[in-house]
Amino acid sequence: MLNLPSIVSRLRQMRSPSGCGIIVNEHTLTAAQTRKHVDILGRWFDFIHHDDLLDRIEQPRRRPFCLLTFDDGKRSVYSTTAPELERLGVPAVFYVTTQFLADGQPLWFDHYEALLASLGSAPFGLERETVKQLPIDLIHERLARACARHGVSADTRDDDVRAMSWDEARSLAQRGFTIGAHGSAHAVMTRETAAGALAGIERSIADVTAEIGRPCQTFAFPNGNYTAALAQHALKCGVRTVMTTEPVWADTRFQVWRLPRIQLFGEQGRLKIDLKVALAATGRVLVNPDDTGRLYARIARLSRDSIRRSATVPLNVT
Repeated sequence: MLNLPSIVSRLRQMRSPSGCGIIVNEHTLTAAQTRKHVDILGRWFDFIHHDDLLDRIEQPRRRPFCLLTFDDGKRSVYSTTAPELERLGVPAVFYVTTQFLADGQPLWFDHYEALLASLGSAPFGLERETVKQLPIDLIHERLARACARHGVSADTRDDDVRAMSWDEARSLAQRGFTIGAHGSAHAVMTRETAAGALAGIERSIADVTAEIGRPCQTFAFPNGNYTAALAQHALKCGVRTVMTTEPVWADTRFQVWRLPRIQLFGEQGRLKIDLKVALAATGRVLVNPDDTGRLYARIARLSRDSIRRSATVPLNVT
């Protein structure tokens, strides 16, 4: 029978000595969902601040760590989630889409969800399997045309749709939370031109630095899609860590430019969360939500093989 002790026992058995914690990727949570997730994860993990992440990876402790992160910059994380985390004494990173905070226009996927809710299905050219394969300008163009045709728009009165303000982001930073960059327009970076993707990364990191008044420390790829070149560009722009959505535990096998995150959702309960965390410990079972399936497992295996081969090659002494 599947129960919490057996899940945790299995989870501990599967961890290598280098294994040391998880980075959780959330989006929006109600106050009750926030309390529930903190309660579930807090039974097995120490909640840490982003400033302590790299030290905890390099120097594992008896209890594994958990870093909570929230993507996009919706106002509800300011008005609902952050106050609950603050009350519970739990730190978090809020990754903001910087143009979203600047102009307040809903993100493309909120228009998309409003369109689906109204029509019951996606218009031609905006099918789910198609839309994330498109560059952001083409997504905006097709969505604007479809929404105008059907008289649909995202509900900007909803805090799960509208953006927090930069003043609110600054307030979160002053209260000890970390504000990270999440692109300027929530474009899937691997669908953009190389120049456009590099510029979007650089602009969003610069925006956070300028608006918050301190260097931006971390960047998270929208939808999780990345390449090594794009991730290392983010490091060159000044951040210390770069986040993906590879659903595995974080340990010393991962470079700072491709730290994995396990995606959770508000409606998930204790058994679902415990099971997902345990499966993530295998490093190969869960599907990556960036649409690349289990390719991350192959990448990790090739990386380990490369490290082992290099370790057995004798040095040339001259």
